[in-house]
Amino acid sequence: MQEQHIMVPPTTTVYCPQRGEGWTLTGITGIDEYTSVMFGGVRYTISAKEIVEQLLPNQQARENN
Repeated sequence: MQEQHIMVPPTTTVYCPQRGEGWTLTGITGIDEYTSVMFGGVRYTISAKEIVEQLLPNQQARENN
């Protein structure tokens, strides 16, 4: 199975209902990666899949409202 390639640059803003607004500390180039995300001064390691499927759409929805 081939890894899906995506491109999310560092410092991309994301939103998590539990942690609030945050941003990626490193870029994402593949869906199977893990990356660092900063929420409220705390660094979390989160899967690229969760970022692409949940956190980015959450932020986009907030920006559109």
